[in-house]
Amino acid sequence: MKKTISFIMLIIAIIISLCNFQKPTIISFCKEEVQNFNQTYKDRTAGSVGENSTANYIMEKLEEFNINPFFDNYIQKFKVNNQSSQNVIGFVDNNSPYYVIIGAHYDNVFVENKSFGINDNASGVLTNLNLTSLLRDANLNYNIIFAFFGAEEIGLKGSEYFLNSLQKKILDNIILYINLDSIGAGDNLYYYHYDLKTIYGNYIDNFAKNFEITKLGKDKLYSNTSAFGINYNHIGLNSDNASFLKKGINSLTFFAGNLSATGFGFFETEGQDKIMHNSDNIQTIEEVFGEKFYSNMENVNNFVYNLMISKDFVSNMLEREINPTLLSLWFLKLIGILLIICLALITFFLYICKKKRKTL
Repeated sequence: MKKTISFIMLIIAIIISLCNFQKPTIISFCKEEVQNFNQTYKDRTAGSVGENSTANYIMEKLEEFNINPFFDNYIQKFKVNNQSSQNVIGFVDNNSPYYVIIGAHYDNVFVENKSFGINDNASGVLTNLNLTSLLRDANLNYNIIFAFFGAEEIGLKGSEYFLNSLQKKILDNIILYINLDSIGAGDNLYYYHYDLKTIYGNYIDNFAKNFEITKLGKDKLYSNTSAFGINYNHIGLNSDNASFLKKGINSLTFFAGNLSATGFGFFETEGQDKIMHNSDNIQTIEEVFGEKFYSNMENVNNFVYNLMISKDFVSNMLEREINPTLLSLWFLKLIGILLIICLALITFFLYICKKKRKTL
């Protein structure tokens, strides 16, 4: 009898435990909230009233999920094109010297009655919010910053402002930036870290073998390594991860799409009116991709979560091997100036030689 009672008590304890600690699933949370974005937060262009309203929505969600602000408050305001934009920054303090940042931009390219930025980038924002509830109580040996950037679509302004506002001791101890941008609408999922071999990249590549996500970079489909070894203009760098890579910070970005090795870019799913910045609304996305849109978000969510709780994560992220000068625009300008100087010197030398021959 005692054994029966003990067994029943154990079952009840397990059920209570599951009820208390059950996490919201990515599918249920995102399906509900993506409809909210499609109806309420349509125009989130940089500096707009809608962008500001969306920032307040994100702040309320962070408060609801018991995520503290990183600065004195959640909202980090900055000026862009004589208008006010803002980042929303949450923080999980695990009393560590190290930081991992998970970021997603929330502004969009708005086309009235057609494109509301559901894939680009409500998909990344909602997945990032979902990860806050999963990682908040994970007791990791590094701190987590949850960043939601404004003004990405007009030149990565939010992420650049955020990085320039950080103290050096924090900047130097960011072991990885994870970027979530347009991660739903595509037949395939892709990740990108850096073209050159790195310790952190090798670790991510080995980890990715357990997931159906394709690596983008030197080994697969595309490379941003030109004849000069300059890494700047690349499909894997068309988001806020570029701001971090240009500072030499380890970075990992995810996005969904259909890439063609021969077409050098996106190709369309059959029957698709191009979603990116044209018909980026939930009706078109669900018609073309259906449940795939949400399963892509869930797959990225699971990849990031499992990567961050993996045993050797920190030790493999500590070393920085990226040369930020290879990603900087001023380096490209310097190359151009040097080429012009060389051409001028060659022209001058030829002129002197021609003049000498005439005198002879």
